[in-house]
Amino acid sequence: MPVDLGPIHNRARDEVMRKGIATGKEHGMAVLADGTTVSFGGEFQNSLKVPEFDSSNARVILHHNHPTGDSLSRPDLRLLLGRPDLARVDAHGHLGGWSSAERNGDALPVPVAEILVQDASSQAKMLTMRAVSRGHVSQESAQAGLWQVVMALLLERQGAIRYALNSESVLAMARKVIE
Repeated sequence: MPVDLGPIHNRARDEVMRKGIATGKEHGMAVLADGTTVSFGGEFQNSLKVPEFDSSNARVILHHNHPTGDSLSRPDLRLLLGRPDLARVDAHGHLGGWSSAERNGDALPVPVAEILVQDASSQAKMLTMRAVSRGHVSQESAQAGLWQVVMALLLERQGAIRYALNSESVLAMARKVIE
């Protein structure tokens, strides 16, 4: 059962999922501060060109589908941290997965956002592989994108984002990897 995000956001989720399942590509829908929506994407299977929006109030919430079902990606998190117009990014997986990150504070300069996400990504991959080698998590879990959840939790621990995922078992596994 999908997470209830409220009427406007549920419609945005349903629209990007419908388009994504039909095409196998990433689609996006931005929900602006006044409740209007802007649809875009559909060009690529694993990436999304996100238009820039009025950044005067930094309240745009971006919904997009992930055909592979993964959590938020490095580009998703770099976009959120480096774009003053975005407040939150949600990824909706084709098999029901949902992940969301909301930026804490103001947008960072793009080079800083890139370094922050790259560092968290590198650390997450290292911690995940260490957990696999110690038998704490399976190779299958590591290959299924667990490191992306670990990366988001590391960014949350640094105070950069607030992260949510609709799988308590995956969150628990990711927290165990970090410990």
